[in-house]
Amino acid sequence: MQFQKTQRINANIDEVWEVVAHQFADVGKWSSAVQSSGPNLEASIPDGAEVGGRVCATDFGDLKETFTHYDEAGKTFTFEVTGMPSFITLARNRVVAAPAGANATDVSLNISMETNAIGKVMGPMFAIKLKSTLNSFLDELKVYIEDGEVSSRKQKQLAKAS
Repeated sequence: MQFQKTQRINANIDEVWEVVAHQFADVGKWSSAVQSSGPNLEASIPDGAEVGGRVCATDFGDLKETFTHYDEAGKTFTFEVTGMPSFITLARNRVVAAPAGANATDVSLNISMETNAIGKVMGPMFAIKLKSTLNSFLDELKVYIEDGEVSSRKQKQLAKAS
């Protein structure tokens, strides 16, 4: 399975990179797809990165995400995810931040997943949920960076949790 989505964010690339890369472990602060998050202390930290990965509590379960590639200068990184449903044998996400003008940045998520035989059956249902999550994730990233606050969906999640 392959998924690709790009979101234009009205902010310069350094502001966007600060959130997506340098604050990688803090995704739970602004994304409703993640109830909580923190650094993956078991992962080695690549040059230029703040952490080696993150651990996220999600609707899919507790996920560990570990950098497999990190390019500070090129504003791109790739991470692998463990803890996905058992029919997913490999999950990888490549993130690219690219300038789109003086004060705009395109953030692209390129997700690839490999599945076992059960995944051929379960995959289409999982893909629907994942696409919805991906769209919300990028919309909430845009709100967080452009407005400096969390989305209304994340606000509701935080209120419910407290």
